[in-house]
Amino acid sequence: MKTVLKKKIILETKRHDFDNQLAYIEVWQNTSLKDCFFAEKDFLFSDGSVKVGGTKYFYSPSSFGEVEKEIRSIKPAIFSSFESLYYIDVNGEILKAGEFKDSHG
Repeated sequence: MKTVLKKKIILETKRHDFDNQLAYIEVWQNTSLKDCFFAEKDFLFSDGSVKVGGTKYFYSPSSFGEVEKEIRSIKPAIFSSFESLYYIDVNGEILKAGEFKDSHG
């Protein structure tokens, strides 16, 4: 007897645009959050992927010495901690992002 298992995989990308040059992207596979990041709107394709030359920024509430990327959803409607965004450079170093000020704050 042969058992065949069919599983449907649903990929979904959610995007929230802020009042500055950034957008927040969440990539979901079924009910699992696979990635979340910020990127400059000019460097995003409509499907949420980042264009060549673009940078993925991540939020970390930790102090600079303890910064690490966690895949954890944020609430874009109330997010304002743009000073806590970081990115990983080509050498694998974690660096603080430039300033991205929301027009409301």
